[in-house]
Amino acid sequence: MNGRSKRKAWREEVEREILAAALSVFSERGFHRAKMVEIAERAGVAVGTLYQYFPSKKALYETLLFETASMIHERVIKVLSEEGPPQEVLKRFLEIKLETLRENEILLKLHLRELWEARFRGVHTEKIRALFEDYLERLAGILKKLPSPLSKNPRFYAALVDGVIATAVVEALEGKMPFPRSEDLWEILTRALIPKEK
Repeated sequence: MNGRSKRKAWREEVEREILAAALSVFSERGFHRAKMVEIAERAGVAVGTLYQYFPSKKALYETLLFETASMIHERVIKVLSEEGPPQEVLKRFLEIKLETLRENEILLKLHLRELWEARFRGVHTEKIRALFEDYLERLAGILKKLPSPLSKNPRFYAALVDGVIATAVVEALEGKMPFPRSEDLWEILTRALIPKEK
């Protein structure tokens, strides 16, 4: 590894440390009460170094959201791109989507709290919206291969499926119910949306 590669690897490691520290501080204090000084201390870097990576607290928070959204998108799209019967792809999609959301429960709780308190509007950048649009189109592509009525309006049913997942996850994050299981959602969706073969 040459000098340039070492510097790049070091910078990436510092950025990972900063993002991990930011998630910890944001989750404890919320966005508005979190201080960049505390994030720097927890990451083990100088405040000046922190600002070299992220010019503002909002930029840091948006990066944290975008990194997580990108990772979730990558895992979900990989499943939706798999070959095989559409029912099996859809079932696997539910498993991976819920598994990935559960793994990122801390950030989801934080973001949900900030949204409900209406303190952080406009945080959904165009990049995040583009990821969501791509995901819905891929999901609609799978639903289009399934029997009617899904194939007649796949985009509508893709939004419906995502809405069911989102509502169940939000209810769980608020402590109103256990985290949803993919097999339960699969049973509900197949009974409601996929007609049985005669």
